[in-house]
Amino acid sequence: MPPKKSSKFALLGYYIQQHWLYYSLGIVAILGTNWIAVSIPEYVRLSIDLLNNDLKARQDLLWEYMLIMLGLSLLMMVVRTLSRILFFNPGRAIECQIKNDMFRKLMALQKNYYDENPSGNIISRINNDITGVRLICGFGLMQAFNITTALSMTPYKMWQLSPNLTLFCVIPIIIVFTAVRLGMHVLVRNMRARMESLQRLSGFTVSSLSAVDIIKSLTMRKWSTQRFETENQSMLRCSLKIAWTRSFVMPMLSNLEHFLKLMVLLVGGMMVIEGNFTIGQLTAFIAYSALLTFPLMGLGWVTTMFQQGLVGLASIQTVLQQDLPRIQLKSLQQQKLKSLFAENGLRVNNLNFSYPESNKKTLHNISFTIKPGQVIGILGRIGSGKSTLVNGLNRYLDMGKGSIFLGDQDLATLNDKDVRNCIRTVTQEPFLFSDTVENNMTFAEEQQDSRDPQHLQDILHSAALEEEVARFPKQEKTVVGEKGIMLSGGQKQRISLARAMMKPCDLLILDNVLSAVDYETERHLLQEIHKLLKPENNMPALAGSLLIVSHRVTSMEQADLILVMDEGQIVDRGQHADLIQRPGYYQQMWALQIERNS
Repeated sequence: MPPKKSSKFALLGYYIQQHWLYYSLGIVAILGTNWIAVSIPEYVRLSIDLLNNDLKARQDLLWEYMLIMLGLSLLMMVVRTLSRILFFNPGRAIECQIKNDMFRKLMALQKNYYDENPSGNIISRINNDITGVRLICGFGLMQAFNITTALSMTPYKMWQLSPNLTLFCVIPIIIVFTAVRLGMHVLVRNMRARMESLQRLSGFTVSSLSAVDIIKSLTMRKWSTQRFETENQSMLRCSLKIAWTRSFVMPMLSNLEHFLKLMVLLVGGMMVIEGNFTIGQLTAFIAYSALLTFPLMGLGWVTTMFQQGLVGLASIQTVLQQDLPRIQLKSLQQQKLKSLFAENGLRVNNLNFSYPESNKKTLHNISFTIKPGQVIGILGRIGSGKSTLVNGLNRYLDMGKGSIFLGDQDLATLNDKDVRNCIRTVTQEPFLFSDTVENNMTFAEEQQDSRDPQHLQDILHSAALEEEVARFPKQEKTVVGEKGIMLSGGQKQRISLARAMMKPCDLLILDNVLSAVDYETERHLLQEIHKLLKPENNMPALAGSLLIVSHRVTSMEQADLILVMDEGQIVDRGQHADLIQRPGYYQQMWALQIERNS
């Protein structure tokens, strides 16, 4: 991974230095290309001067010059192509590496980062901003060395032919680049504004597509279209300003060649008339001025490219240099983690938590213990803090030290990956990939080729999916679409539940995963889950313990301990038989749901 805190140039240097050999050979190839390029006009001068002298006596020498020029031209084609390969390939490799580094960092960042950064902005950074960095590391660096070399060798050759004529050529160059420099300042400012506008547009587009059903159901298509148009127009204005600036800057650079030729013909022609310059020298000087204008024109493009790339690099830095949790996390062997839970379970001790943007405590004095083999239920109305508590138990949220313990280890000091191998969560918002039912269920399996078809069918039966999947066009090979769009809410929840059933864990947390299924399906699923907790025939158990989080009382009937939450606190606890006899929220919900199901 790149250095944690560094400047844009240090970050760029980190990636470039890993391909130093390719770049070194590329620089050598560029030096060779430009040396050949400035050598050819010298033979042009000799050939033209030979035409004005005794050509018949020295015709063989003319053929020799022409063959040399032909050979140098062919050699320059080969070396120039090689230089492009040596620069472009590392540029693509760096693009790939940055994308991998960004993805790894995004996978390591906690939930609060995604709450603050819309997914559209992140997608824009990965797709658009990295392109600018790739151009810097490939074409940009190649042109930078090419321009530096050309602007060193070509003026030297021109100076050898005529110092006075060379000085005359400098005048239009200074005038043009003064104007170009002012134009680049405006260009960079608008490029930064355009990048920010593109990120906002991407974020709104992703959000709108994800919520397209809500937008249609609430008849907010007009508002959504107007909002998109506003963001689109903002990006259009920035793009037009960039185009206007380029239309001013780039013609000045492209017409610089004509200014130089005019200057050379005017001043150099007078020198030829006065006999201080030969026609061959004048022709060679014109050729050198043409060689000089190409890197000068390229300098404008390279400057724009570097400015755009550095703007993109600054955006990439916001991801790569995000701070991970400052605590030095321990990495324990899986067997050690299992023994920690098997001996002492999971203990929550006086847990208090507030979100950074809120002054009110979301969780207040929460204390309970999940022992090995226990089934614990957490019941509460919407907003009572159930999901926040779950996100603390599985380390989606950092609750700080001294509140949650796995065995005798503080959960806040353990590695996230180890914690989630031990504690598995099925969330109330299931996510399915645009893949087959089978691949969505076996997503967590490391050995994809060693799937047991019978185990897959058993899990489909346990998740009440066997009959429904059998009716799909290609059964378990059926593609479910983006985010499972081809399925109902209950089917998506059950496939997400089946994914968790595929692999045993120490503590399985079901966070309101049965909210979209009917009463009969819920009872079947709970029966199958409890059966898998204590399987027969020496089969491995689904989980050491089970935590069911729900607002349905019917989900809690078989729990060993039920915690009733309200306004971030545990207001009651006990078993189902006791709680339905005790006045309070649990009894009220039990009576209401019994009446509704009867």
